[in-house]
Amino acid sequence: MLSSSRFIVAVHALSVLARSAGRGPVCSTAVADSVHTNPVVIRRLMTELERARLVRSVAGRSGGFELDRPADAITLADVYRAVEDETVFRMHKTDPHAKCPVAAQICRILNGPLRAAEGALASSLAQTTLRDVAAAIV
Repeated sequence: MLSSSRFIVAVHALSVLARSAGRGPVCSTAVADSVHTNPVVIRRLMTELERARLVRSVAGRSGGFELDRPADAITLADVYRAVEDETVFRMHKTDPHAKCPVAAQICRILNGPLRAAEGALASSLAQTTLRDVAAAIV
């Protein structure tokens, strides 16, 4: 389960840009209207996406954001890595010297299966491009 909606909002925002590709930059207000959020939220998210080289900002009166590369070269895994924490599952602190055998070993035991699940998520997201998402929108 994802820990936030940032990934979904980022895919939504990028899909707006992908559908507008070739028609100039899209302002944060237009993206925010589509997402039903504040333009400030979109600008902050776009900063992270720009850092990951998924979008670029265009300054000026008719400025905004546009994809930094073709939509078929951006996977959902790229988007996820740009806006979410590296790990899906966060371990709590344990004391390996605890008297309780569960407290002493739970993280070690769960580490393998949880990392495998994260790998499966990344692999699955890598199979879908932003173009696939934008093309499915009618």
